[in-house]
Amino acid sequence: MSCETRKTSRCDSVVLAIDAGGTYLKSALIYSCGTMVPGSFAQVEAHAQGTVEDIVAAYTGLIVRASEQAAQAGLRLAGIGIATPGPFDYRHGVSLMQHKFAALYEVNLAERLRAASHAVTGIPIRFRHDANSFLAGELWRGAARGYTRAGGITLGTGLGAACCLDGRFVNNKLGSPAPKSSLWNNPYRDGIVEDYVSSRALVAAYRAIDPDYDSAGGAKGIADAAKQGDSAAVAVYAGFGSDLGKILTPWCERFDLQIIVFGGQISRDFALFAPALGEQLQPTGGQPELRSGSLGAEAALYGAALEIC
Repeated sequence: MSCETRKTSRCDSVVLAIDAGGTYLKSALIYSCGTMVPGSFAQVEAHAQGTVEDIVAAYTGLIVRASEQAAQAGLRLAGIGIATPGPFDYRHGVSLMQHKFAALYEVNLAERLRAASHAVTGIPIRFRHDANSFLAGELWRGAARGYTRAGGITLGTGLGAACCLDGRFVNNKLGSPAPKSSLWNNPYRDGIVEDYVSSRALVAAYRAIDPDYDSAGGAKGIADAAKQGDSAAVAVYAGFGSDLGKILTPWCERFDLQIIVFGGQISRDFALFAPALGEQLQPTGGQPELRSGSLGAEAALYGAALEIC
């Protein structure tokens, strides 16, 4: 059985899936059979630097909207699955983050949501690491469907990594990717991995060539320049892919992966770094399939829903 295969094929209930990003909370209703309810996608400001009340109110607004929509459609709301970054105690629903959503530190978010809305009375609320959610979604409905040994890499402001081996995610006791599967703070060159493989790394590399580049344009601005034939931008993305391949080689060897799926904002321009990535990724057991995720921002929503489905 492949990772994240589900036995149900009925579409008589829905799960509210929420993806907690630092800027927005995104949500959608997802049928138990694995399709999204049309018109159910929504997003609100996350208030990641706000008070507990601000953050809970953002969640509650999405929950109330979704529960009303489900009721109007005659659908049973089976539960709520939430994809959220760590550190977090995913089993108990307690946030351990201090870099964002700091007001939630050591707060039981599930309990606060239950207290704030009658819409969640009697239904489960479950949490999943955001990188695990991305990979789970791609395994269930996307580019990794059918594979039994899969890795997921999310590329953006940082680097997220997840592994699913024969139906089990490689996690620590709190539900985050275990140290042996995590990559972001591993030593690399004269720093750590995220110093060389992240949006800030791309901007720093490009500004070393073109000091006049406005960093507000971010990685996307460099990608747009590369697509327009800017040789410096092309070289920066090639260097990014080369570094990523070197970083992922021992990771692939450790888990004997069949496929790696790439997500996150930077991966929207997968074609710019994929050739160099493929050249440098040289695990001794043979290179896995390398694919850009097919679900985009919806991947983590599908993965979060699987905590209930």
